[in-house]
Amino acid sequence: MADHPDSGDHPRIDGLAKVSFAFESPVRKAVGSGRLNPLPHAGTISVVLMFVVVITGLYITLFFEFGFEASYRAVGKLTEHPIQRLMRSLHRYSSAALVLTTLVHAWRIFVAARFNGPRRWPWLTGWAALVIVFLAGVSGYWLLWDERAQLINEATASLLSVFGAGEALVTTILTSDGTGWQVLVLIWFGHILTTILIGYFLWRHLRRSRLPWLPPRLWTGLMTGALIVVSVVFPAELLGPADPTVLVDEVPIDPFFLFLLPGLAELPGWGVMAAFSAFTFFLAYLPWLLNRKKHEVVVVDVEDCTGCELCVIDCPYKALSMVEIDGRSIAEVDAKTCVACGICVGSCVFDAIELPGATIPSDADVVGRDVVLACSRHERLGEEAGDAAVLFVRCVGVISPTAVSGLIRDGAMSVQIIGCAAGDCAYGVGNQLAEERIEGERRPRVPIKAASSTTRDFVAPTALDHAMAQPGTHFSANPQEIPKTRGRVLVAAVVVLVSVLLVGLATTVALTVDRPDAGVMVVVHHQPGAVIAGTDTASGSPGVPTYLTTRVGDFHDDSIQVGTGGLASAVVPIEAERGSTFVYVELTEGDDTTIIQNGEVELESGRRLVITIEDLTATDASTGKDLFFSSSTGCSVCHSVTPGIVLVGPNLSSVGAIAGVRVQGKSAEEYLLESIVDPDAYIVDGFPAGQMLDTFEASLSNEEIEALISYLMTLQG
Repeated sequence: MADHPDSGDHPRIDGLAKVSFAFESPVRKAVGSGRLNPLPHAGTISVVLMFVVVITGLYITLFFEFGFEASYRAVGKLTEHPIQRLMRSLHRYSSAALVLTTLVHAWRIFVAARFNGPRRWPWLTGWAALVIVFLAGVSGYWLLWDERAQLINEATASLLSVFGAGEALVTTILTSDGTGWQVLVLIWFGHILTTILIGYFLWRHLRRSRLPWLPPRLWTGLMTGALIVVSVVFPAELLGPADPTVLVDEVPIDPFFLFLLPGLAELPGWGVMAAFSAFTFFLAYLPWLLNRKKHEVVVVDVEDCTGCELCVIDCPYKALSMVEIDGRSIAEVDAKTCVACGICVGSCVFDAIELPGATIPSDADVVGRDVVLACSRHERLGEEAGDAAVLFVRCVGVISPTAVSGLIRDGAMSVQIIGCAAGDCAYGVGNQLAEERIEGERRPRVPIKAASSTTRDFVAPTALDHAMAQPGTHFSANPQEIPKTRGRVLVAAVVVLVSVLLVGLATTVALTVDRPDAGVMVVVHHQPGAVIAGTDTASGSPGVPTYLTTRVGDFHDDSIQVGTGGLASAVVPIEAERGSTFVYVELTEGDDTTIIQNGEVELESGRRLVITIEDLTATDASTGKDLFFSSSTGCSVCHSVTPGIVLVGPNLSSVGAIAGVRVQGKSAEEYLLESIVDPDAYIVDGFPAGQMLDTFEASLSNEEIEALISYLMTLQG
């Protein structure tokens, strides 16, 4: 066996490669041909899946609306329409499959040690693209604003609170205050931006090579067909709407995108994200850790170069170009892009290119023997069989036609070239170039006499003994050349379909979160000196620290600082037991104390009381006042805001002060909202039902209803 510079550099990786090929063995045996194994094409299949994700995403965007309720309603309509439901399901399953195929591709690149020299940068950009795919997937689930999005809300709020950032976003996403169109637009832009970044890093990943971007047509057709079948049979579901008052304890979780949620739900969020970031950085930096040796580069002998350009045409990594030197066209090597594969050595019949360890040993005993030329991966991973003289080279792409004819001329009985299976060459296309030279389809060609004594086999690196025992059985390295046996193609189709089906089923795996019976959540977003909603005077003054005191039953009593003098912001989740429970919430700013909640509340099982401490927006209150006295609503015709005056309906002069205690378990804002959109849900003593119109939900926008509530909250009597 020859000793090559790249042989045995990573013995542990070679061990992983053997394990990997052992796991792949059932797939290879099932399809019966290396050309029908989808695993070597995982990278290019990822590109197809990315196209599917983008196309279906653009289609879904045409029917999307922005807002907490609007987005959920829009996705609900998508689910009801057969074509839109299909496109949404295709979008989800192709996204999940994209993560899987990218991981498979990355693993195969790693176990093949295809990250030396300049190939470290494609590895880095590939990982960057995968991380951004993850972010894009999370933002996609976030846009649905369902129960799954609610868990993302809580995880995001927890992280933002730790870093002291995004106070307004924290308040908004946890309380679903307002229509939420601004938040959804922000998330949507993030989703679009990450998609654009994926495309950018994908281009960076592929731009410095001549390797194919797309898989053979067979895999494009089989993958697309499998996605459609699974999307029709198992359409993507839509969970219940996000509701901050509900303690979500079980949802289907997509492990391809939401794998961090279980940890974020049970562990400190900053620790989970720190571990994830460190692990991601380690994987991205791995090639630099494993490749500390000086990188090799081929050397061009200017005196012997004839300027034929064959090496430039064959180089898979665009490392060679033609330059003019003293009036002659000479090949020149770019050391920054050369990966030292040696394929250009096989292209040159004039021995004008040199690379240590890339050529066939000249002292081999071949007289009267069958000679096997195999790539070094087969040397490291396979086992020899038979009595043939086995010579190993870096890649079968380095085998020049003159070397083959030279072996026959030196007395070899035959020559068998054994390279990697179709699409699985460690240098992309070395096996395919070797085949084309033997077939006479590519220059330089193997002479006819030598070609008649030459066979070739392209198998997995662990199948060297099998190829030697049955020469000429696996004769094609062209991934586009599909075996004519329909049965094998059908088996390949089943393999792809089962894979996509498992991907779809994986997205339905349930996540169970350990939740208390009930709970209370206090959300603070208050600027000292402003009027807190539900009160009639300004609270605190700028520069004064703010403290929040919370007491819930007999099992929670705490006081924390939520502001140092500027904006006070906090999210305080409190576990509780269901049933009647005393809840006390107080905000202290210097000498000012504002009691937000003080009394018994009924906590329901699986739900929590959300208490929001936020400032009254003067603009909203002013707009609400105009609406109240407007003839378009007629509110002032039936309700007086002057103390002591009763018109058709109840007097509202102190409704802001009493709304929070009218209905047990409902905040003041919730009660007022219900009174506007469903006026007979609670009837004030002394007034009959059916007097107030129930058309305001349809005639007023969400913003107008919110403005009305803001005005009513200022009426403190």
